[in-house]
Amino acid sequence: MEFVPVPISGGPDAGQPLLFSIWPTRVQDYRKYAGASAGVDGSWQKTGFRQGDAHPVVRVSWQDAVAFCEWLTRVERGAGGIPPAATYRLPTDHEWSCAVGIGQREHAAETPLSKDGKLVDDFPWGSGWPPPAGAGNYEGKLQADPYPHTSPVGSFAPNPAGIFDLGGNVWEWCEDRYCADEPWRVLRGASWNDAGRLYLTCCCRIGNQPSMRNTDSGFRCVLALPPVP
Repeated sequence: MEFVPVPISGGPDAGQPLLFSIWPTRVQDYRKYAGASAGVDGSWQKTGFRQGDAHPVVRVSWQDAVAFCEWLTRVERGAGGIPPAATYRLPTDHEWSCAVGIGQREHAAETPLSKDGKLVDDFPWGSGWPPPAGAGNYEGKLQADPYPHTSPVGSFAPNPAGIFDLGGNVWEWCEDRYCADEPWRVLRGASWNDAGRLYLTCCCRIGNQPSMRNTDSGFRCVLALPPVP
């Protein structure tokens, strides 16, 4: 797992150091966690299609993703790989927006639901519709890529921040609730199974139950470092 810094603009964490994984959590990463942790549900392997070690793990719930981040934090702290106050976790919805390049155009305090669908001409590849060839891993009828399901992470060009797969491949769980009065959690980025124009925008959010597992949903980690005094 490799990480790059992402400047956070606005909100309570503005200016604090944050590192984003350059790609979604891979099958090989999750397998290490599953092998070291008792009681991990093995359904993450039952995808119905072939995946290699470098493909993003799917069929993981929000709860599974949080548990992985907690495990990784314990392991890395114990090995001295990160400072005692550093924490692996899921990105917040606003942090994800900063990573994809629209954080300065959204209000951090608003709910994800209220920000969904507002920037209808901004896509991870830039502007213009449909996505050009090589823009990312999306549903086959868009003819943007050769993959029928998930693709190995890093198969397409990174964004200006050096981050791969913020558009397509898998929907990514975020920390936040989708709206204030529902337990649903936010997912961002669209997947190999999506072709709808609005789904592919940078601002698109969907919500799902935190226990839900789907073959088009995964996650990526961020590393929150100790606050700057």
